Amino acid sequence: MPLKHTAHDGNLLLIFDGGLTIFQAAERKPELLHALSLVERSVSLDLSGVDEIDTAGIQLLLLLKRETARRGQSLEVTGYSPAVLSAFDLLQLHDLFGADGAAAAEDAA
Repeated sequence: MPLKHTAHDGNLLLIFDGGLTIFQAAERKPELLHALSLVERSVSLDLSGVDEIDTAGIQLLLLLKRETARRGQSLEVTGYSPAVLSAFDLLQLHDLFGADGAAAAEDAA
């Protein structure tokens, strides 16, 4: 499934659904970079629909983090799936993507 994005007033909402694995990463990278070029200020990222993620998907998220910082854009993750939280836990990426609160909520459930 392609990357869904909406740009409005200098803000971008990115929605990832389905898999974020090596099989999707190569096709989503150019879509992601194009979407970033559409905005000036902030990027919101919804990962709540991601049902599978591997290291290629993590690399894509790290690219997004690096590119938003390079462009002076803010990045906020607004939703996390259990698969994403599990990968962040394994790779200790909660702090980098602001997932500490989401991980605590997942543990409490």
